[in-house]
Amino acid sequence: MKPVYSEIVINAPANIVWNIIADPDNYPKWNCFIPRITLKTSELAVGSEFNLDCQMTDTTLLRNEKEVVLEVSPDEYRFRMGTSRTRGRPGIVSNRCQICQVIDEKTTKYINYEEFSGFLSPIVYLLYAKKLKAAFEKHNAALKHYAEAQNI
Repeated sequence: MKPVYSEIVINAPANIVWNIIADPDNYPKWNCFIPRITLKTSELAVGSEFNLDCQMTDTTLLRNEKEVVLEVSPDEYRFRMGTSRTRGRPGIVSNRCQICQVIDEKTTKYINYEEFSGFLSPIVYLLYAKKLKAAFEKHNAALKHYAEAQNI
């Protein structure tokens, strides 16, 4: 199944963008896609399980999604999370990846995508792919605005 993919160029160094996405304690300051997350920055490690709310549209909030940290790679500026393998919904597994790709010392390409697997994935994709793409675009714009303000 094709991932839901979005990217944006941010006029800030990759380490600034990385420090923002790897700091869930401060998500409420900027992250319109994840308005609530129980993961603390000090707990950001592979295997950490947490809950989050996901703002799919202006009127659709998915509450209490059960997630797990799948990858934290500060050297590669990669952060992956996905459906909790122990508490998630049966039939669907998500894998969301966020990558800060260095363009030059002052510019970063932020890549944000999510893949789905499991027997319910075609249904989830049909119901949510367009909404998720739009939510990612909004999230990316908010991250760009916040990161560029930090870079002043």
